[in-house]
Amino acid sequence: MGFFGKIGEVFNKIEYHTSNDPEIVGKRFEDHVENLFSKKYFKILEKTHSFKTNTDRYVESSKNPDFIFEYTPTKEAFAVECKFRTKLNHKGQLEWSYPAQLKRYQEFMTQYRIPVYIVIGLEEEPEDDEEPVGYMFNIPLSDAKYPALYESVFAKYERPLDKPFFWKNGKLF
Repeated sequence: MGFFGKIGEVFNKIEYHTSNDPEIVGKRFEDHVENLFSKKYFKILEKTHSFKTNTDRYVESSKNPDFIFEYTPTKEAFAVECKFRTKLNHKGQLEWSYPAQLKRYQEFMTQYRIPVYIVIGLEEEPEDDEEPVGYMFNIPLSDAKYPALYESVFAKYERPLDKPFFWKNGKLF
């Protein structure tokens, strides 16, 4: 790689770590979630394509959840869709999807007979000089029945932002 290629790489890394562009923020969150799955216990069977790949030529499987993992000790598969949000809506709901997308995930879960989990990062914008407050939720799709969820639904699935995921008795924690 030439000098200008290396300079371009540096700029891409800076943009990745500092940008507020929704596509890049979403990618950072997906990467964070992926890193919470130990390579020792979880194999990635499928992963959606990048924004750049889909810009060049859209890959239809990108409509599926972001990841399909296999818990290697038992060979159980499950899917994970990652979403990152910065606020609740005016009703205090967490809008994580839209109706057609929710329907696609439900059809995916039925067709492939594997559980789907919605992992949502929520970083509320700070007021004045406060630090941002971050949350993470791991919601089974079977409990995320609507594109916008009230706190009574999503709050019970809160988990630490940096805690590794684990699989136990057919459920993701």
